[in-house]
Amino acid sequence: MEFDYVIAGGGSAGCALAARLAEDPGVSVCIVEAGGPGRDLFIRMPAGNGFVFGNPKLDWGYHSEPQGGLNGRSIYFARGKALGGSSIVNGMIYMRGVESDYEQWRQSGLRGWGYADLLPYFKRAEGSRDRRDDWHGTDGPLKTEPSVNFGTLERAFIDAALAVGHRELDDFNGPDRTGVARTDSTVSRGVRQSSAIAYLSQRPKNLTVLTRRHVARLVLDGRRAVGVETTDGEVIRARREVIVCQGAFGTPQLLMLSGIGPAEHLRAHGIEPVLDAPGVGTNLADHVDVSMQYASDRIDLSTARYQRLDRAALLMGRWLLNGSGPGGGALFSAVLFHAFEDVTLPELQVFMTPMIIDENLGSGDRDNAPLLQRLGRRLLVRGRKVARPGLQIDINLERPQSLGTVRLRSADPLDHPRIDPNFLSHPADIDTLVRGVAAMRAVMTRPEIARYHQGEIGVWKDAVDRAQVVEAIRETAYTGHHPCSTARMSTDLDAVLDDQLRVRGIDGLRVCDAAAMPTQITGNLYATVVAMAEKAADMILQRPAPPPEYPGETPAASEVIHA
Repeated sequence: MEFDYVIAGGGSAGCALAARLAEDPGVSVCIVEAGGPGRDLFIRMPAGNGFVFGNPKLDWGYHSEPQGGLNGRSIYFARGKALGGSSIVNGMIYMRGVESDYEQWRQSGLRGWGYADLLPYFKRAEGSRDRRDDWHGTDGPLKTEPSVNFGTLERAFIDAALAVGHRELDDFNGPDRTGVARTDSTVSRGVRQSSAIAYLSQRPKNLTVLTRRHVARLVLDGRRAVGVETTDGEVIRARREVIVCQGAFGTPQLLMLSGIGPAEHLRAHGIEPVLDAPGVGTNLADHVDVSMQYASDRIDLSTARYQRLDRAALLMGRWLLNGSGPGGGALFSAVLFHAFEDVTLPELQVFMTPMIIDENLGSGDRDNAPLLQRLGRRLLVRGRKVARPGLQIDINLERPQSLGTVRLRSADPLDHPRIDPNFLSHPADIDTLVRGVAAMRAVMTRPEIARYHQGEIGVWKDAVDRAQVVEAIRETAYTGHHPCSTARMSTDLDAVLDDQLRVRGIDGLRVCDAAAMPTQITGNLYATVVAMAEKAADMILQRPAPPPEYPGETPAASEVIHA
């Protein structure tokens, strides 16, 4: 079991990286993945997301440490456990960061990581169905299309946002970001475009994929990575490099289990340090999400209606026939980006969902629904997630000041790590979210959308003054599902990686996934992680990078909406 390149983790980055490395017929590539092959029906079916979310066969099911900023609640972190990684469980929104995010990376000293440098990689990865312009690719493996589940409530939300002064955009991934729009989805012809589906549908002979093999540690020869060892004792050796692609939680855990991390912490768990790397497992950033819920009697407009057994069966039958209908699309189709200070750098990303649902497993409702609806839940969501008619507004803080850690729970690779996102520990995060609640209340009270709901419910119903709003925020906040930066590429003293994604102090070892991101970005992470993998393949194979592209200009800062 020896290959030129061994990739530990077949997630969003790992699948894309493996496919691109294998384009060189002179090298051999191997993916080692703990989960299965990622071919399940409910992975392919976009509306089957609830079957994946919380399913221990497909979801790692991490839990955070109790969060002081969230009144002691523990937060559920869904992470995909199969080829495709978390792209098998994400919301399928195709969203890049804004130009300023990547320019910050470049200006910090990371050469080749500016927006103009990354745009060719975004375009190389993307296969847009409808967009033909300088910002998009049309021939890439990651297929995208406008979200198909766009109806009356989505249009009403956009109209309400326009009424209070927001701009309607055509494309969040074009020249502008602040505004409201229908989203693009990583869906094609009714099929979720996980990284595995997009990049590994046809595997070259020089690519070996090993599934259901949990990597226990890196095999090191002194300070050089020479392979990986699984929990079953199998060793897969790398002649050239090992690339770790296990995500914001799995990557720092594997590094620490292998003796690469904060020395005192490793010794506390009986692990002899190979490299004292204090930055491993620090700087955990996530988009904290505050969820506001609105009552509605319009079950006819709510996606919750598909949890009734007869309607679920019709939805699935139509999807199985030709991939059409609501089952073939993402549930998140209308998004608003709100800027308080700089129109090029919005602080908030707001999702409107045409149903009420609690994603923090363990704290959601389990009400006495009618028989057909209970059976439908068991079919579609294994009884884990209860959806009700209504509207949900999820306010995501894009660049939180509160940063957390990932630490070992034990030296056992099968134990989940200790995850402490440290949500809302910085007062600036609370201040921004309080302003965000006020901004969204202005939208949701507009008649364009208010005609479809009966007002706020739960802890929000009586949250009037600042103290009550802060308490409602602490009671309803959870993860935005975008953890990153736990093994950062940077130029500072705690940097884990250099600008080539190489682990500083260890030869033959790189990291390529969300853990490597220098900072959090404005928007969903999937597109950026895939672009990083595209760029990493060029660096590893020493192929020349494409020339930077500068297709447009940013809007004037005076256009910002103040609310």
